[in-house]
Amino acid sequence: MASISGMLATTTIAVSKPRPWRPSPPSLGGAGGNGGLVVECSSRPKKKATAHHMKTRPKKTQPWDVRRKGPTIYPPLPPLPPDWTLVTDDQPLPQPPQDAGGLSPAPSAS
Repeated sequence: MASISGMLATTTIAVSKPRPWRPSPPSLGGAGGNGGLVVECSSRPKKKATAHHMKTRPKKTQPWDVRRKGPTIYPPLPPLPPDWTLVTDDQPLPQPPQDAGGLSPAPSAS
């Protein structure tokens, strides 16, 4: 099976009486006025998404912004308590940790 560009680029020759040769005016197309078809790409190709975003992204132009450091690095968080605690008959229920700040709930007056 022939490719599409191969089919488009083929030329057909019509037999007619010969004419004297005259230079053709310049054309903007890629064929050049010589009768053959030429497959061309776009004259203004569009950028792909990443290339466009890299070209149009905001640039750091202010001196204070150029010298700015990266994000703040914080110390790692302590490990989280387990989600589940297995309790057997041999072990008593684990007590929740007591706050040292004295922020226990006040008894309700009912």
